[in-house]
Amino acid sequence: MKLLLIEDEALLVETIQARLVAEHYLVDVAQDGDEASYVLQEFSYDLILLDLGLPKRPGLVILEAIRQGEFPLNTQTPVLILTARNSWQERVEGLKKGADDYLGKPFQYEELQARIEALLRRKHSDSNSIQVAGYELNLETKQLTVLDKTHDLTRTEFRLAYVFLSNPNKVFSKEVLLARMSDQHYDRESNVIEVYVRKLRKMMGKQAIETLRGLGYRFCGDSNNSNNKKGGG
Repeated sequence: MKLLLIEDEALLVETIQARLVAEHYLVDVAQDGDEASYVLQEFSYDLILLDLGLPKRPGLVILEAIRQGEFPLNTQTPVLILTARNSWQERVEGLKKGADDYLGKPFQYEELQARIEALLRRKHSDSNSIQVAGYELNLETKQLTVLDKTHDLTRTEFRLAYVFLSNPNKVFSKEVLLARMSDQHYDRESNVIEVYVRKLRKMMGKQAIETLRGLGYRFCGDSNNSNNKKGGG
């Protein structure tokens, strides 16, 4: 899962990011409203932690922009707002503008973790898996099932499969996929994406993931299920 932490308190950022990474989340950070707007134009996230007291562009403005579709990410992406405990007016305004939950500062990390897990469970409350046209990705066991054959995935394979199956027919550039699937910073000329796309194609069928020259990759969903039935991959 990839999270975006939008927070300007450096020590709090360092602490939260380190704890979340230790829990195997991918975590990007933006420390003011302008930086948050830039990042949200470039990447999608599974959940956003949003401080309301941001410099340059207020948190409530960022939240409103998310819900109004100003950024490419899903407008229903869960948002957990962080605010001072005595700022009840901000909490009310944040909930009115579409926040899913709030947490007053200072807080214990364990409470933050519990709220994050609750929001992510709610996001996938209908099922513990993503199912698309004969493909099923189990979010708990990290296994991919294709036409009744189950594959155990590595962490990186799971992250890449999660991106594709969560967004059928959406085109992802190589740079975006690199950011979504790994804690490491790869050079844009690295062939790591090609390597892992090749691994997924062996499991899903050769035509399941389409290469769009100069643009990136797309999981084709329905159109490739028939190819798999014919023996592709």
